Amino acid sequence: MKIKGAMTILKKRCEFYGFTFNELIEKLDNDFDDINSVIVAYEVYKMDQGYYWKGINHQGWVKRENDGR
Repeated sequence: MKIKGAMTILKKRCEFYGFTFNELIEKLDNDFDDINSVIVAYEVYKMDQGYYWKGINHQGWVKRENDGR
């Protein structure tokens, strides 16, 4: 899935719940459970924003640091 498709899914989910986009992202950040396509779209969105999943010590999504890689 690309970012355009992810944004479409997330915006439609916002309309479904009556949330703003930021409210939906905040709820998903705080372990809000939803259908698989919304979770995948959320992951694509987070990666597009420069985050990556770091499961060590339950850190979750963390911002990629500019370490020269």
